[in-house]
Amino acid sequence: MAEKSMIALKNVTVSYDNQNAIENLNLEIKPQELFVLVGESGGGKTTTLRTMNGLVKPTNGQIIINGVLMKRENVRQIRLEIGYVIQQIALFPNMNIEQNLRLIPEIKHEDMSAAKDRIEHLMKSVSLPLDYLKDFPNELSGGEQQRVGIIRAFGTKPKIVLMDEPFAALDPISRVQLQNLTLQFHSQFNNTIVFVTHDMNEALKLADRIGVIANGKLLQVGTPKEIVRHPADSYVERLFRNSRSKDINKVYIQRIVYTGFSSSSPQAEIPVVKVDGESILADNYPFLAAGKQLEVHQDNKIIGYVSSADVFKYLNHFKENK
Repeated sequence: MAEKSMIALKNVTVSYDNQNAIENLNLEIKPQELFVLVGESGGGKTTTLRTMNGLVKPTNGQIIINGVLMKRENVRQIRLEIGYVIQQIALFPNMNIEQNLRLIPEIKHEDMSAAKDRIEHLMKSVSLPLDYLKDFPNELSGGEQQRVGIIRAFGTKPKIVLMDEPFAALDPISRVQLQNLTLQFHSQFNNTIVFVTHDMNEALKLADRIGVIANGKLLQVGTPKEIVRHPADSYVERLFRNSRSKDINKVYIQRIVYTGFSSSSPQAEIPVVKVDGESILADNYPFLAAGKQLEVHQDNKIIGYVSSADVFKYLNHFKENK
């Protein structure tokens, strides 16, 4: 028997003023999958996400959440079982952090003693002092507020968490930290996560599968390797290629492997250094300059070997296709 989808969109169309924001979209997301939606601004990513928790009602089509067809009479209950993280964070400014985090458990009539223990445990796990529970959102930095937003979304252990460009406004260090936190919580809670981003590096780092949307249409769904190595069309290829143009030195090493500029086995007599696939190219220049080759690891597996010659080929390819 085929595995039941956690989220299914069937022939979904969303129209505003006779214009289709989403057009006849079909998508199935698996239980415990980290699925990333990518595309340019205005392409339909956020609208698609908002249909999944009933914030946007489709003009046509069906939304099925964990086997239940979303209807007007059950949308509120479905929404309570979905965590939501957005770029604006949306903490209530007139409530302190503890009150913000207790709100959903209270609405769901959870045992508040257990909820308190869980909140304190999660605060510690994201390196936020418990003293912060008495502070108000404007007393925390943007990165700290977003940590609270993530705790709020994951804290009631929902089966689904939707994340709409949650780290786009953060500084690079905070962004990497919160990407890693998302992966940590995904592993810990086994949620299904749908994550929207316009950052292709972020998509490649986080995704089990990626969906590419443009003009309200789903162009391709696949693993990061499939998307990069076998783009469905010129738009998908250009989308991932152009994302490198901002700063080539910040490209994740795993992308060099995924695009085919690596070897499956090490070159003889060249020293090997183990590196994380999520490390950036700039951080690995010292190893390459010292004549070493990179043994690239991801999810505790070796995914390829990258030498200085491979990097030169990659950079030359980037220059020619920029």
